[in-house]
Amino acid sequence: MKRLFGTLVLAGASLAASAAAQDIQIRGPLAGARSVARLVRYRENRLSLTPTVGITLQDEFSRELFFGLRANYHFADWIGVGVGFVGAAGLDTSLTTQITARSPGNTPNIPARANFPQQIGRRDYMIDLYATFIPLRGKFALFQNLVADLDLYFVAGVALVGVTERADFSLGSQTTGLDSVAANNLRRSWANSQSARASRLAVAPTFGFGLNFFINRFVSVNVEYRATPFSWNRSGTDENSTVNRCGAEGNASCEGFSDLVSTYFETNAARRVSAVTSDDRTLSFNQMVSLGVSIFLPTSPRIGP
Repeated sequence: MKRLFGTLVLAGASLAASAAAQDIQIRGPLAGARSVARLVRYRENRLSLTPTVGITLQDEFSRELFFGLRANYHFADWIGVGVGFVGAAGLDTSLTTQITARSPGNTPNIPARANFPQQIGRRDYMIDLYATFIPLRGKFALFQNLVADLDLYFVAGVALVGVTERADFSLGSQTTGLDSVAANNLRRSWANSQSARASRLAVAPTFGFGLNFFINRFVSVNVEYRATPFSWNRSGTDENSTVNRCGAEGNASCEGFSDLVSTYFETNAARRVSAVTSDDRTLSFNQMVSLGVSIFLPTSPRIGP
């Protein structure tokens, strides 16, 4: 019993000593000092100019390479505003290549399979206005040799996207029952509609996030992900119908069907049509990733106390 009592006394003494040591540390020379001294304020009251190159992601028919410039001004190290402009060069995806090679063609949707790339929707340029929020910053070290300051930022704003799509049309969908001259004229109209183009400006929200690596006090490299969701006709095909009732008896729903399908059973051949209109636009998330090099002005940042 005496031995157990002695052990408990020694344990209590050691705990008391630890607590006393902690108290001494709190009251030491660093008590009340700043958590960070002489903090480099990389963004505060500085303008950054950023040439960028990017590529879109998860595209069905056309992938765009973007080249452009962003300008940002930061009121503080954690918030700023910006404007950007990018132009685009389109590249056909693997799906477009397969449709060009294997589609049967000879329909209003795809009159000539070899010309399918002419009808798909493409993004030509984008102008965006946005706010930047920088909640986190720290140090990055690679193999204990390359050390750089970095920050994580989020962006949100509005974008104006220049889009070129297949022009609107409404044509007969079947050559059955037509004489050879009328059938050839209808096929010619299909072919002409395939290459007819229309441009418009789509207004959409834009948001994303990125990492900014500071090479020195006025140059940084950044990687950014951005999404700009809006509706457009990416395939240039008849996707939805404006007709309310379908079927041979006219009592079926047309929801999810094209004009071609919804009018297929019309007894009047003139009413069997295929059409491309604004109703055929569907929502796409429109993702992209970009790489940029930022130059900050003035070249010397503010240094905290």
